Formats: sequence, structure tokens, C-alpha cells
Amino acid sequence: MNVVFMGTPEFAVPSLCSLATSTHKIAAVVTQPDRPRGRSKTPCPSPVKEKAQALGLKILQPVNINDEPVVKQLQCLSPDCIVVVAFGQFLSNAILHLPRYRCLNIHASLLPKFRGAAPINWAIIQGETVTGVTAVVMTAKMDAGDIIAQKTTPISPDENAGEIGKRLSAMGAELLIGALHLVETEKATYMKQDEGGVTFAPKMKKGDGLILWAQEVQKIHNLVRGMTPSPGAYTYFLKNNSPEKKRTLILKTQIHDTKKTKTALNPGIIVDIAPCGIHVATTDGFICVTQLQPEGKRVMDVQEYLRGHKITDGDMFVS
Repeated sequence: MNVVFMGTPEFAVPSLCSLATSTHKIAAVVTQPDRPRGRSKTPCPSPVKEKAQALGLKILQPVNINDEPVVKQLQCLSPDCIVVVAFGQFLSNAILHLPRYRCLNIHASLLPKFRGAAPINWAIIQGETVTGVTAVVMTAKMDAGDIIAQKTTPISPDENAGEIGKRLSAMGAELLIGALHLVETEKATYMKQDEGGVTFAPKMKKGDGLILWAQEVQKIHNLVRGMTPSPGAYTYFLKNNSPEKKRTLILKTQIHDTKKTKTALNPGIIVDIAPCGIHVATTDGFICVTQLQPEGKRVMDVQEYLRGHKITDGDMFVS
């Protein structure tokens, strides 16, 4: 098939690579315009653009994919299928109905669960133990089209969003080739989504990562995992009797005590410094912080952190 590939982040790169080594022809790769990155704010290409350049593929970077000149460019490519993997722009009906076999999306959840921009993050935050990838026909309604195929994978209790994302990225690349084969050979079965099972995964905001210590241990642990590596779970370190709060990212936590009980300690207060990390009170016990990043500093494990940050009685993390 003659395929147009649309994608932007690292998650989409394995799918592009699989497509490039398949029997299908990539007519063009469409990705987001170069964006400022790092302290220098120098415009940098997306991971998909970098890979497409290495593969010698035609690249389009429209500011708005639905502008009439862009749609005409796509029409001139005569795609049999448009493949979308984390592209980052909505497609108009003019594009959705352009290819012979419509537009196919690889989505990082088991639809109809977690429709939206951040399915991996929200699946972890909400305590899911299983996730996966879905090949779905694209419609005007976000992630609501007929399902062609799915693959599932367990979520381990300590995996974060970055770790699961890498696994789902590879699974999605494999699922894509299989789904294209089903479509091309007319063996695909198109399953309607159960609207009663729909949940949503809106784009993550920085404020979503604020740790509320007056919650259960498991909820805090899930939030940290779901926000890592980006946009990050955070709190504020408060020295006893000091008005100054220092913003701190929490990147890794552990749960040790499975018998949780209500505690009289204020949530967020530092209970103990142990070899494994900093024990912090919650509403039903304590959680162990093992990796963190003070604002403006690098990522540290707890032992390195303690060499430069003295913790005394009464110190706490606050929301």
C-alpha cells in the first residue's frame, strides 16, 4: 500500500521503522514543526523527523494539517492509507476520508478505555494493572472509531509511564503492520466500541502532578509512577519553622508496609530516614521516597540528596 505516516514523539518512531522495513511504500512523513527545546530554546526536530531524515523520506511539517494547501498536498500523494501514531493534531473530515482505506490510528490504551492524549499516564494514575495498544479506524470523534486489533500487557506495580511507554511503543509497531495486512487483504473485522466503557485521558498539565500527601499510599505511588518522567510529580520541601518552600520533583517511591493504618502524624511530615529512602507520612501509613530532584538540580537518589540537604525533626513535604 501507498502510506502516509503521521507522528511526532519518540513513541511513534518504532512504528515508522516497522513501516519502512515492510512491503508498504511510505509516500511521506508528516510531523509537527520544529519546536524550541532546552535552555537555549533552539528549534529542534521531532524524533519522527530525525528518523525520517535518516531514512531519506519525504517530510511535511504543517503548522495546521487541515489547511487547504496541505490537504491538496496529501491528495496528490494518493495514499491508500494514512497511519497516525501520536501525531498531535486533529484531522478534518477531508483528510479522514481521503485515503482508500481511511485513516488508521495506533492508540496506547485498550479502547474504549482512556481515550485522549495521555492514556499511559492516566492508566497508571488510576491504578490499572493491564494496558495495551489498539489499532482503530479514525473518525471525527476522538479515538471513537471501530477497533481492528488490540494487544495487551500487564502493568507491573513499580513501572512508570516512561517504562511502559517504551513497551507499548514496540507493541504498537508490531500491531500496525498486522492491522495494515488485515485491512489490505480485506480480512479485518471492525468492532464497534462499547460506549458504556468509555473513559478519558486528557492531556497532562503540570498541576496534575502535585502530590497530595493526605491520600492513601497507593494513590501517591501511582501518581508518581504515572507522572514520570514527564511532566513530573512534585511537592514542596518545608524546613521546620521556615517560611520558604522549595519545589521538589519526586521521581520514585516504594511501598513497604502492606498493613496500612490511620496515623496521627500530619500527612507529608518526614517520619524517618532509612537506607532505602525518606519515609513520609500519608493518610494510611507512610511511603518511601527513593529518588527526587530539587528545583534547578539534577536527579538524585536519596543518599546523594541527603549529603547536601540536612533533614531534621519537623521537616516535611507540603502541597
